[in-house]
Parts: sequence; C-alpha cells; structure tokens
Amino acid sequence: MAMVNSSIAYAQMGENDKAERSLQEALKMAPDNAAANFNMGLVKAEKNEPKQAEKYLKKAIKADPQMAQAAYNLCIITAKDRINEAVTWCRKAADLRPQEPRYAYTLAFYLNQKGDRDEAIRTLKALIKKYPGYKDAEMLLKEISK
Repeated sequence: MAMVNSSIAYAQMGENDKAERSLQEALKMAPDNAAANFNMGLVKAEKNEPKQAEKYLKKAIKADPQMAQAAYNLCIITAKDRINEAVTWCRKAADLRPQEPRYAYTLAFYLNQKGDRDEAIRTLKALIKKYPGYKDAEMLLKEISK
C-alpha cells in the first residue's frame, strides 16, 4: 500500500514516470492488488496508452468486483471503439454506486450514443428525480428529448 500511496503522490505532482515505477514495484510484490492495478490503469490512460490502461483496469475489477471507479474508467476507454462494451461498464459502475450521479449520467450519455435514446431518457429522468440539481443531466435530457 505504501508504494501505491507514493505513486498517487507522484501522479498528483505530474511525475507519471515515478508513479509508474512505484506501481511496477507494488505489482511485482502483489500482482493481483486491486488498488495497484487501478492506479496503473490510470497512469497508462494518462500516458495515452489505452490498451495497457484497459488491461490494468480489468485486472483491478477482477480483483475487486465492487470497484466502481475501475468500471467507470473502462467505460470511458472502451467508448471510443466499443460502445456496447462501454455501456456495460457504465451500467456496472452506476449499479455499484447509485449515490454517484456522474456514473448514471455517463451511462445515459453512452446509451444515447449507442442509439438507445429511450433508455437514456429513462436513466436521466430517474437521475434528475434523485438529484434534482444535477444540471448536466437536465441539459442532456433537454438535448436528446428534442
């Protein structure tokens, strides 16, 4: 955990190479550590290495199936070329953390991108009912309801 924590500090300082080295050491000792794999996935995404990021994020969620943040990041990464998979990951993140409105919003966004406008609208309406002040959801609903 100490190496994971130091990697987070390095990443926050913009020193991704040091963060990556710290995570490599952590993963040598604990290759299935969810936090180390998750953070390595974020570092790889930051370095614009989406295939590597995806690999580490999938290892993270395999190690901790409740890790909504990993599912959410997989949604974002896969949306570029695999919208169906992205929706699946977004749905998982939203289901795991219903108290995180950003996950439901992102699910609705990609549902709409996929062409499932009706489900996107239902998702947004439920989100707005639960979080009435969520302006991004209101704007997206207005946009896709036209």
